[in-house]
Amino acid sequence: MTYNGLVSEKQLKSKSIQIINYSLSFLGENAKNAIFYHFMKNKKLNTIEDIIDYIDEFEEFIIGVFGYGATFILPIIINRLYNQFNVEPHSFAQLSLAKAIKDIKQRMVQ
Repeated sequence: MTYNGLVSEKQLKSKSIQIINYSLSFLGENAKNAIFYHFMKNKKLNTIEDIIDYIDEFEEFIIGVFGYGATFILPIIINRLYNQFNVEPHSFAQLSLAKAIKDIKQRMVQ
């Protein structure tokens, strides 16, 4: 489902985490769940949607876990975010996951 209009911040968080969840699924359910579990435990988060409030740190965590492999994983997530929210990125050069979510939030949240 793509979004064509404005969304609430809650909808943005929910859809963003669904996209991240789906994007990490290629790792397998156990690996994906371990990533979420350890990040949430480390940050003492209550819900998976709270990850969006710590997206800079989550991106650093992904880089820490996967090293060079993160250069393949993060662009997949970023591309899916823009596609699902039906927003054109200003540029993919030097685009981070955190910047992508902030950009989409500025352009989509009512």
